[in-house]
Amino acid sequence: MRLVTRADFDGLVCGALLTAMEEIESYLFVEPKFMQDGVVEIRHGDVIANLPYHPNCSLWFDHHITNSDCWLRHIGFPAPGTPPSVVPGKGGFRLAPSAARVVYEYYTTAEAETGTPGKSNRREKLTSLKSERMRVLLEETDKIDAGRLTPDDVLHPGGYVLISMTLDGKRLQDEPYWVKLIPLLRDAPLEKILAESEVQRRCQEIVDAQEKLKEILLSRAILKGNVIFVDLRGIKDIPEGNRFLLYTLFPAGNISLKIADDDQRPNTTAISVGYNIFNTTSNVNVGALLERFGGGGHRVVGSCRVPNDRVEDAIAEIFNAIKE
Repeated sequence: MRLVTRADFDGLVCGALLTAMEEIESYLFVEPKFMQDGVVEIRHGDVIANLPYHPNCSLWFDHHITNSDCWLRHIGFPAPGTPPSVVPGKGGFRLAPSAARVVYEYYTTAEAETGTPGKSNRREKLTSLKSERMRVLLEETDKIDAGRLTPDDVLHPGGYVLISMTLDGKRLQDEPYWVKLIPLLRDAPLEKILAESEVQRRCQEIVDAQEKLKEILLSRAILKGNVIFVDLRGIKDIPEGNRFLLYTLFPAGNISLKIADDDQRPNTTAISVGYNIFNTTSNVNVGALLERFGGGGHRVVGSCRVPNDRVEDAIAEIFNAIKE
């Protein structure tokens, strides 16, 4: 069985939960846009977590609003009606704060427990999944993925928050690090994870780079009404680990529009939009908006990739949709 997931904190915690319950033999880490474009080969038996749906998979877990219709197709649910959030042998989907929360609910819900008969050690695995350490890990994952952080969490990151900042799914050379973190998150207390030499080094790099990131943001960001407009095109080696630092610098803005070169695709620009986590007064459905440009996401945050020859029109249209 292969796990196909995203190399962000939520995706790796999905991996920690799934490897606790299933025999995961290998991993494939991909970004959502590649799944949306249909360029990822998905095989029968694959488990997809925290990524768009593919009909060849056996289990699928997600929580992004733009993928809700896929859940109906996956489980063959006839509209109208309210679909179940977990289906034994199919996976789970709901608008939860994290995909990991959906995975957890799948395995800890009574009806889902009947989905994989014949595993004699299933109860023992479930007992481990329901431990206090896992409860804390899930709460932290919810907080991180939903952006429910305090200014102090952002300005002085530590613990799981800091670990999450060491993950960048675009850095494919980091795959050995991602694979190393999954069993650590599954089996080790936070103190032991932070004591690992590679984790220590990467966490320190995030802390050390924070001032550089602050300088870049202040030089490339401007408040246009309610919109924090950030153009990072042309800048190399941006230390983007602390993605919420921007909101501490522009507290009056309630939504950000960030533009950067797409370093995974030539002649393409990456666009991301997100609510200011400290000023959540915007009413824009970000995921639905960016779905019109081939992307998607949640109601409060999302992204898309646009060819350079169409990007200026896309930026203007997105800006007009989010300004007040």
